[in-house]
Amino acid sequence: MTRPVHRGHGMLWRSTGLRLAALFGFLVLLGMLAALALVYLQVSVVLHANVERQLQQNQKRLVASYEQLGPQRTAQAISQGLSDGRDTDAELMLLVDAQGHRLAGNLQSDALAHPASGFQGLQRLQHGGAWINAQIMVHRFEDGALLILGHDLRELRDIESTVGTASVVAGLFALLLAGAGTWFFRRELARSVGALHATIMHITGGRLQSRIPTLAAVDDEFTQLEHDFNQMLDRIEHLMSGVQHVSDTIAHNVRTPLTRIQLRMQSVLSDPAADIERLRDSMATATQEIDSLSLMLEKLLSIAQAEAGMRRSPFTELNWADIARDVIELYEDLADEERVTIEWRCEDPAPLLGDRAVLAGVVVNVLDNAIKYAGAGSRVIITSRTTRAAHAVVTSDTMGDSSGSIASFSELVIRDNGAALDEAAIASLGQRFVRLRPDREGHGLGLASVRAMMHLHGGEVHIASAFPGLAVTLRLPSIIATHHTRKPHKQASDITVPQ
Repeated sequence: MTRPVHRGHGMLWRSTGLRLAALFGFLVLLGMLAALALVYLQVSVVLHANVERQLQQNQKRLVASYEQLGPQRTAQAISQGLSDGRDTDAELMLLVDAQGHRLAGNLQSDALAHPASGFQGLQRLQHGGAWINAQIMVHRFEDGALLILGHDLRELRDIESTVGTASVVAGLFALLLAGAGTWFFRRELARSVGALHATIMHITGGRLQSRIPTLAAVDDEFTQLEHDFNQMLDRIEHLMSGVQHVSDTIAHNVRTPLTRIQLRMQSVLSDPAADIERLRDSMATATQEIDSLSLMLEKLLSIAQAEAGMRRSPFTELNWADIARDVIELYEDLADEERVTIEWRCEDPAPLLGDRAVLAGVVVNVLDNAIKYAGAGSRVIITSRTTRAAHAVVTSDTMGDSSGSIASFSELVIRDNGAALDEAAIASLGQRFVRLRPDREGHGLGLASVRAMMHLHGGEVHIASAFPGLAVTLRLPSIIATHHTRKPHKQASDITVPQ
């Protein structure tokens, strides 16, 4: 038995749920940080582009004014621009003549050492008694005059700092959200997986009735998984109960004939006067008992193989009418002997997919029971039909290799007018080792084999009272073939008759 792993704090990271939750939180945080960084860069780029565009516009305007109106009018324009109240704290301007005398502006004439005409970029300079970083543009006129325009970047830096601070706060909030999401994801995963693990441990300990508790108000992937797992456990418990019942029944049915064989042999061995004829009779009886046991075990094996989905051969296109006709031909003599009339009313072929030998055996079992238990003077009517269904759900196992499509249900009904059965007796039919007439030969496996073989074909068996008598309906998914040709009849010698 596998020993459970106890997870301590040092081994917490080995939890798949925690790693998935941490990965989820990391991806959320990474996405938020990337978005915030993108916002910060976009804001910074836009602010710098606006400053540069404003400097270029002012330079173009003042250069045109200097060339057309002269230095005095340009100096007046600079003074007006510095006193209009718009960005006056951040605007930097200087106009000097060819001799270096300042004509206008808010910069000292020596603010830039050896300024080069056409210079454009960041420059550290002194302004208002402090050193500042500024975006600078320099233009020298043909007469030697110099125009310097700039923008104090301290306000821009303040805006960038504000955006950066907001990004940090948003990042911390995103980290908090990622942590909360990680915790929630981990809790939900741990709840579902933990419930699954606990149920598995209970099942391993022998408590087959344990189930995963599900939340009716929640309908997600984990709830669906829990529902499917519980259905699987229901099926396993049903099969285990069936196996236990079958095992107990087999033990009883095997022990009884073995006990009879043992007592008969002991009786012969303990009788010193037993002659050869008595020995022969005892051996013949023991052989019959052993043959009966072998037949019972063979039927049980066949039922188990059918329930496990093991096919003897690929499914082909067949129809109930042909199968029933062949079986009736085989049972005509037995019906005459039992004084039972068999009527074949299979006007509808009722096409289907299946194993011909297996389905013929199914019909043989049902018809054999009808003849034996209906009684002398009774009548057995066999009809085939195709019934339509709005939603016919068929497993892929029933499709075989045919190109036909599932359209409806093909049914074969075997009905007799013999003695009526109560509801309890009808409900017990089809269970292993159930015999309504113990005086008749058999092991009570015929209808159980019928149910198993029909399940193998994706079909079902319905048993109901026919008022009087019994009606057994064999239902399989029907096919509508593009072309239908009658298959060769199965020879009577190839159909197995129940012993």
